[in-house]
Amino acid sequence: AEIEEHAEVYLSTVGSPAVSFGANVPGGLNESNTFVKLNEEAPEDIVDSWRNELEGREGRTVNIMEVANGPPSAGLEVTITGNDYQHVSLAALELMDKLAALDGIANVTSNVSDARDEIVVDVDPARAAAVGLSAQQVALQVNQFFVQRNVASLLTEQGSVDVALSMDSTGLRGLESLEGLALAGPLGSTTLGDVAEIRSQAGPVTITRTDGFRSASITGSITSDDAQAVGVAIQEKIDELDLPSGVEVTNGGVFQQIAEGFEAIFIAMGIGIVLVYLVMVAALGSLRNPFVIVTSLPLAIMGAMVALLLTGRSLGLPAMMGLLMLIGIVVTNAIVLISFVEQLRERRGLSVYEALMRGGRIRLRPILMTALTTSMALLPLAAFVEESGGIIGAELATVVIGGLVSSTVLTLIVVPVVYTLVNESIPNLIQRAMRRGSVVPQSAQEST
Repeated sequence: AEIEEHAEVYLSTVGSPAVSFGANVPGGLNESNTFVKLNEEAPEDIVDSWRNELEGREGRTVNIMEVANGPPSAGLEVTITGNDYQHVSLAALELMDKLAALDGIANVTSNVSDARDEIVVDVDPARAAAVGLSAQQVALQVNQFFVQRNVASLLTEQGSVDVALSMDSTGLRGLESLEGLALAGPLGSTTLGDVAEIRSQAGPVTITRTDGFRSASITGSITSDDAQAVGVAIQEKIDELDLPSGVEVTNGGVFQQIAEGFEAIFIAMGIGIVLVYLVMVAALGSLRNPFVIVTSLPLAIMGAMVALLLTGRSLGLPAMMGLLMLIGIVVTNAIVLISFVEQLRERRGLSVYEALMRGGRIRLRPILMTALTTSMALLPLAAFVEESGGIIGAELATVVIGGLVSSTVLTLIVVPVVYTLVNESIPNLIQRAMRRGSVVPQSAQEST
C-alpha cells in the first residue's frame, strides 16, 4: 500500500542482465530488478521501511538501493586476496556474514557467493600418457563432444554450405555417462573415466585477480549517516578474522575515498598555513608578528567543531574544505588588529599595552563587520540546505560560520595576550636573565 501511495513511475524487468543502475543489480533467469520513482511526499525513511518489510523471507534475497544525484555506488568495498582461492573464498564468506550483521550496512553481497555448479575433469597425466595423450589433448577430445565443429564445406548452387559435426547429447545423463566417453590416442584407446577423475563442484562466475593474486570482493551499501563509525566497526570485524598465511584483506570503497580525501585536505592545510605565514613575513617584515597572527587559526577550529556538534553534522570533506577556507579568512581579523598596533607603536611611540588597547577599540568595528557579513552570506546555505551537495554543502557553511564567530571573539582576547608575550614579556625575561649572567659575584672580585 505504501509503495502504491508514493510511487509515481515504476519499471520491472525479470530475467534480464545487469543494467546501469549501479552495483549489486541482479541479472539472471531467476532474478529481477525494479526501478521506482517516488513522489515528493515520500518519507525520508521509506527505503529503510521497505527493506525491513521485504527482507528476511526464506528463499529470496532483496537488495534495495537509493538512487539520488546519479547512479549509486557501493559504499562498502572489501577486497580479499591470496594465493589459494579456497582460503580466499572461505575468508570472504566468513567476513560477509560478520558485516551483514552490522548496523548501518545493507545489501552485503560477494562474488564468491555467486558460484555456479560446474563439472571438473581432473586428468591423471600418468594414465593419459599410457595411451599417448597429454592433459591438453584429452581436453581437446572432450571438447569435441560438446562443441560443434565444422568438418567440411559443400558448394551448391546457392553458395557454400558448412558441414558441422556434433555429438548427440541426449544420451548423457549424469557424471557416469561422461566417464564412458571414448578417447583415442597413438598408443590405443580408452575412456575418459579411465584417465581422469570427474566431479561436480561450485565454481566462480567470474575469476578476478588483484596485483596478480586471486581475489574476492564484498560490496554493500552504507545506510548510516556516520560513515566513519561504520568504517571503524568494519575494521574491527576484519581484525577479528583468523586469516590463513598469504591472505590479505583491504578495506576500500567510500572509506578509502574518505582517507585519501582527508589526507589531501591535511596536506593542503599545511601548505596553506606555510604560504600564509610567508606572505605575512614579506608584508610585515617580521618573524614574530606573523606567528602571533597564525595563533588565531586554532581558535577558529574550536568554533568550527562546536558548530558541527550543535547542528549534529559530521566532519566530512565539505567540513574540511570549510576549515581550509578559514585559513585565509580568519587571519584577516588578526592582520587588521596587529598591523594597526604596530603602526601605533612605531609612529606614536605607544607602549605595547596602550597600542593594544587603542588598536582594539578602533579596529573592533571593521573586525565585527568582516565576520558578520561573511557569516550572513553563508547563513542560508547552512540553515536551508538539508543535504550535502558535494563539496559545497551545509557542513562547509556551518564550519565557516562557527570558525568566524569563535575567532572573532577570541582574537580580541587571545591574540593581544600572545602579542604581549612575544613582544614584551619574553624579551624582558631574556634581558633580565642576560643581565644576571653578566654580573660578577662580589666574592669572585675579592679573590681576584
